Amino acid sequence: MKIQSSVNLCVLLAALALLPSCKGARAPEEGVLSVAIQSSPATLDPRLATDAEGDKISQLIFDGLMARDDDLEIVPGLAERYEKVNDVSYRFFLRRGVLFHSGNPLTARDVVYTYKTILEGAIASPFKEYFSNIKDVVAEDDYTVRIDLSGPYAAFLSLLTKGIVSEADAKRLGGRYGREPVGTGPYRLVRFAPDKIVELEANLNYFGKVPAIKTLKLHVISDDNIRVLKLIKGDVDLVQNGVPALLLKKVLENDGLEMTADDGIVVSYLGMNLTDKYLKDPRVRQAIAYAIDRDEIISHRYGGMAVKANSILSPTNWAYDDDLREYEYDPEKSVALLDEAGLKTVKLSYKTSASKERIDTARMIAHQLAKAGITVRVEPYEWGTFYRDVRTGNFQLYSLSWVGVTEPDIFYSVCDSSRFPPRGLNRSRYENQEIDKLVRQARITMDKDARKEIYARVQKIVLDDLPFIPLWYEKNIVVYRKSLEDVSVRPDASYLTFVNISRD
Repeated sequence: MKIQSSVNLCVLLAALALLPSCKGARAPEEGVLSVAIQSSPATLDPRLATDAEGDKISQLIFDGLMARDDDLEIVPGLAERYEKVNDVSYRFFLRRGVLFHSGNPLTARDVVYTYKTILEGAIASPFKEYFSNIKDVVAEDDYTVRIDLSGPYAAFLSLLTKGIVSEADAKRLGGRYGREPVGTGPYRLVRFAPDKIVELEANLNYFGKVPAIKTLKLHVISDDNIRVLKLIKGDVDLVQNGVPALLLKKVLENDGLEMTADDGIVVSYLGMNLTDKYLKDPRVRQAIAYAIDRDEIISHRYGGMAVKANSILSPTNWAYDDDLREYEYDPEKSVALLDEAGLKTVKLSYKTSASKERIDTARMIAHQLAKAGITVRVEPYEWGTFYRDVRTGNFQLYSLSWVGVTEPDIFYSVCDSSRFPPRGLNRSRYENQEIDKLVRQARITMDKDARKEIYARVQKIVLDDLPFIPLWYEKNIVVYRKSLEDVSVRPDASYLTFVNISRD
């Protein structure tokens, strides 16, 4: 359903001015951490969750064989240790005494069940293709799992951060498992009311750090303005990456609130449909890139809380290429490229989600493109409709963010010509034989330095071809009540940091 932008910014600022300081805000619920999130998870089954909220919340409920630490390095999770038998076989030794939230013990059978339901199609997992290099998963005993690959796969360990499900509980719950998940993680599910709330409770039997605050309530508040007002009033304790940058200064005038921020790896991008009559021409795509003044947008829309991007990978990623060029703002070059393509004007539609911040940013981009003769009609839609259109290719332009990108193998799913949806995430319908060859070679190259060289070439070609335009890396911003302690943020914006939060 197409919708319009919410309350005008001036009206919201006036409303904020009338609100009392947080010193007089509603008292927090005892033993409860209330967090506002922007959208409702579609499912909490880690084998199915692809949206940002579903993925981040499922990480609180489930553990993988492997995990990513605060520096995003891969470390043991449910596997206490592992050994590489040879280039195509690995053996994992499970922690003993780990219990699922139902009380069932974790065994090797659960690991085998999790991966085989993905591989054999027992569930329609969007991750099936990612796991396709796994030839077999064998329980050698109750606490030992051997995984055999069909060939060398450099990104293999990163797959194993996917949560392990309980075989007994998954079979018992069937199709309800996504809304009644049973994992081994630091939190267990209490209540999941779609579009309203996800309520979690600390897992007191957790093998790792038990959450300091017993109850975690994740309130779904999709409207930016309402989310901010509830934070000011004290209805919620914390908002991560959900306070529009233009409102930060005003929000932080409240004595009871403070902020922590750090560089992130979330990258916003402008997606383009390369089957479109205009956008199939790389000169048009480059013209769009040169017509976007990202410095102006970052300054005015994000309050400086973002950094210009030129790759899916962040500059902190080991495979990022430091020699990548930038598309600096140059409307004259944009016009020249359109002339070269034989076009005086171009008319495009630009789909975005209902977030006011997203809508306003899209309109600012549209205004900039108009100066180069590119007429853009911004079309906001509610999340379900918008995301469905993106996945099915029903768009010319759209904007989204890549969240938590740590493994450069993402270029295979996003750019390989065999990865058009639903098989992969090549939503642009991009085809380049050299890219296909490079991303497939990188997957079987085990030497890290050699992989880095391959991905440097991939990033240069993609930046020239522009199947999508990297816009900026968003800083992670958490605004929270001062009564909270040990609030932090990870580069991937994971919710696992909530485990450490306490209240004075």
